[in-house]
Amino acid sequence: MSDEDNNPFAGADDLTTDDLQTTDHFAVVVDSDGEAVAVPQLTSSTASGISFPSFRDSYDTSSYGDDDPAKKLPTKNVYSSRVEQLLTENPNLEILIVDAGKNHEGSGGGYIAYTIRTGDLSTRRRYSEFESLRNALTRLFPTLIVPPIPEKHSMSDYAAKPTRAKEDLRIIDHRRRMLAVFLNRCRAMKQIREHAVFQKFLDPNVSWIEVLNSPPLTLIPKYVLRAPPLNTAAPTPAHAYLPVPASSARLHDGDELEFMQAELNAKEYEIIMSHGIEKVDKRLMRRHGDIAAALAELGARYNAWSLDEAGSLATAIEGVGQAVDGTYIATEELITSLLSSFTEPLGESAQFAAVVRAVLKYRHQKALQHEMTLNSLILKRDVLSGLERTEMESQRINDYLLHRDLIPEPSNAIISVPDSPISVEQIDNAPVTDEYAAAVDEPTDNEETITADELSSTMTIQSAIDEEAFPPTHADSSMLSPLRLAKRGKGFKFPGIGKLSDAIHGIVDVDPETTRRNNIGKTREEIQIFEQALSVAESDLKQASESVKADLARYEKAKEQDLRRIMIAYAKCHIVWARKNLETWVEAKQKIEKIKVK
Repeated sequence: MSDEDNNPFAGADDLTTDDLQTTDHFAVVVDSDGEAVAVPQLTSSTASGISFPSFRDSYDTSSYGDDDPAKKLPTKNVYSSRVEQLLTENPNLEILIVDAGKNHEGSGGGYIAYTIRTGDLSTRRRYSEFESLRNALTRLFPTLIVPPIPEKHSMSDYAAKPTRAKEDLRIIDHRRRMLAVFLNRCRAMKQIREHAVFQKFLDPNVSWIEVLNSPPLTLIPKYVLRAPPLNTAAPTPAHAYLPVPASSARLHDGDELEFMQAELNAKEYEIIMSHGIEKVDKRLMRRHGDIAAALAELGARYNAWSLDEAGSLATAIEGVGQAVDGTYIATEELITSLLSSFTEPLGESAQFAAVVRAVLKYRHQKALQHEMTLNSLILKRDVLSGLERTEMESQRINDYLLHRDLIPEPSNAIISVPDSPISVEQIDNAPVTDEYAAAVDEPTDNEETITADELSSTMTIQSAIDEEAFPPTHADSSMLSPLRLAKRGKGFKFPGIGKLSDAIHGIVDVDPETTRRNNIGKTREEIQIFEQALSVAESDLKQASESVKADLARYEKAKEQDLRRIMIAYAKCHIVWARKNLETWVEAKQKIEKIKVK
């Protein structure tokens, strides 16, 4: 690979003269000392004056939108407002901020109001209203890359000027330019341009506070994730059951490769802009300022020196001083032009990277929402399966016990203990309840027989043996309770213990079987809710992914065009600065040569 392939300025020779604002060429001439010097061939237009590029040269917002210029726009017979008519019939109409001044309305200390002109309409808005407009647009269009606005005052500004930071003319002028760029970028996006909230912001007859406290903004849920991505003001009932993932959560199986790569590119771009180019640019701007200050001082010294001399020498020194002053003026113009045409667009470009990451994060949380809803549905289905198995087991035990109840009770006659299914050895080794222990302590005439009064104790022992074959459930205890003896065992017991035990059992579970069946019903209802939530989560994820992909493609195209214009504006500024300085010093040289001839 050759070095030309890595040349960032490759193709610069293809730039037109309109791009560089130059119509003349450099010619090689020989000065009085016999040295070759490149001097521009000045034309009448160049001699009449050349200007630095305006900040608008770096902001062609028409390329930021998604409209096709060749496509004929539909017209309407009835418009809800004059702003809607202007924006619909003139989608490329530039929105201007013509003034920024202090407003003393109200009882407060006043605020800076920016006068917005849209066609023949003018309205005044403060910075906080611009901020609320952007917040509203991000909630209305969470999948769109809404343009950023200039940042608030930094702590350093308040530390340097604690009482006049908000009235700093430099900051106000910067905000005026960037807020105009924000409005025009929004105007270039069809979805925003045609929305009533954006149109009402430009309408002088509308109270912005009323807009913020009325539909559709008041219909958006507190968590925008619980709303459809393409129409957040119309959430469905199923959206209310969607979970809200934590901002630090990550997908179990990872995200789609395309979105992961887009997020990585946005991070790298933000680092390059914020910690790379912007830092170097600030250092260069600071050095340009130092050079301008030094030139201003040098010009003053030359002018003062010329006053101490006389004749042709004074004229020559004064000419040099004027040339230095001209270089100082050109350098100040260079600083101003670079600030509006290069530094500010770079800062906005870095802000755009953060906006892209926020949109990708929203889409990532939508994917998390879908994953969490699916996992919750699977868990609920497992719970329902377990409850149904328990219900079937309980029903089987219940059927067995009902079958036991159909066996006729024996008479009060003395009967012999059968060898099967319970022998004497089994009875001796079986777990004994308190009631049975009290019963067997009583002496009998024949220890090998059991009377009818003691039959219930034997059945209790049989139930204990049956419990070893059938694991106990909530239903088992309730079903076996009629078989237990109400007879109290002999011996001392704490008073009130029985009542306390009954109260505890009543509080814990009055009817375990009914509780279990209610849980089955509730679980089935929850499964239906999660199925509906999963359906809307799948739809939301699909819509969000498609919308984010489309807007990323639009943004990438606009970003390339913006960067190209920024680089051209940077080149223009330095070319114009060099030409101005060259003209100034060529003119000074000619004056000095004429004085020397005389």
